[in-house]
Amino acid sequence: MALDFYLAQNIQENDPPVLRFYGWQPYCLSLGYHQDEKFIDFSALNQKGYHAVRRPTGGSAILHSEELTYGLMAPRKDINVHAIYYLFHKYLANALNDLGFPVSLNYQADKENYLRAGEERFACFNRPAFAEIKYQNKKVVGSAQKLYRNAVLQHGSILVGAKQNEIIDLMNTSEQAKQRYLAILKASSVSLAEIKPDISLDFNTLIERLLREFEKKLNLRIYFKKFDEDHLLQAQKFVHKFKIQ
Repeated sequence: MALDFYLAQNIQENDPPVLRFYGWQPYCLSLGYHQDEKFIDFSALNQKGYHAVRRPTGGSAILHSEELTYGLMAPRKDINVHAIYYLFHKYLANALNDLGFPVSLNYQADKENYLRAGEERFACFNRPAFAEIKYQNKKVVGSAQKLYRNAVLQHGSILVGAKQNEIIDLMNTSEQAKQRYLAILKASSVSLAEIKPDISLDFNTLIERLLREFEKKLNLRIYFKKFDEDHLLQAQKFVHKFKIQ
């Protein structure tokens, strides 16, 4: 989170966009920037050996486990941030279709404010958002943006396995409420492994197919780059902003 924040803060108006893909070790619960920590059961979190962070982007909570996280940082000069959100999901949906997953874009947003709804909208994958990827009306990808003066930061989570459902166990609420929220989550979200159990999908294959979509549709030339030691040292200064536990 600190690295994505640092990159977004330091991107210049003529810089190319930066797209990162990553996983989490150990597994981690992330809250949207404005979510309240009181909804976390820290005892359950510690028992499982998971961590907790706050994202610089908004949205609801995600359990980063059997999923692929992406971070997109782009200069705001001459761009439409809504178009970036839509196009990214459109090309990701195309890539998933090519890999055998019949997903599509959702065009119905959640009309209820997720912060005012409290624990009922605690989990990102139990509420719809405009232009996010679904399968049979169940959410497969969750994303959120943060706008800075010179840049836009977009985060997203692609559900590969079904472990996301464990997020309900990490909620600080009654067992009766947990059962209700788990039923909502299962009815509202689905992982790629559940859509096509016969397809063995590794992260690199998905990433390569998505990048191919960008190259083909937007006529982009993609460069691969490792972060140098200075990037990591500078990002370390912001860890305290996002670390919960």
